[in-house]
Amino acid sequence: MKLMSCPECQSEIKEQLGTVCPKCGYTVGYFNETNKRPKYAKFFALSVFLPFITFITIIFTSINTISFIFGVIVFLFSAYKSFPYFYRNLFITKFEKIFFWLVWILVNSLLLSMIYNVVHKLQLV
Repeated sequence: MKLMSCPECQSEIKEQLGTVCPKCGYTVGYFNETNKRPKYAKFFALSVFLPFITFITIIFTSINTISFIFGVIVFLFSAYKSFPYFYRNLFITKFEKIFFWLVWILVNSLLLSMIYNVVHKLQLV
């Protein structure tokens, strides 16, 4: 069991998430570091909203070949920006790490299958 000194009152408390200091009430949490919260929020937004925006973009750009190429570029950009490896220092638990990797793989594989179907619909192959 790792111990740390409480940032508020300097007493020894467990480093485990959810630990409450008995003297001052400080709670050990995910976002105690001030620079981690904005990065985590950005990653979460990228993981949730970019695939949705990419999905809508691919639907609307599947009209013709030139606009579809734009949709594929949007997909590649969003897949790159939301790649969990770039945010690996934000994950605290192993579950969180596995969860975001699985979500990324699932969403991008579904988008890839959608792109594949549009390519065959537009007869680009």
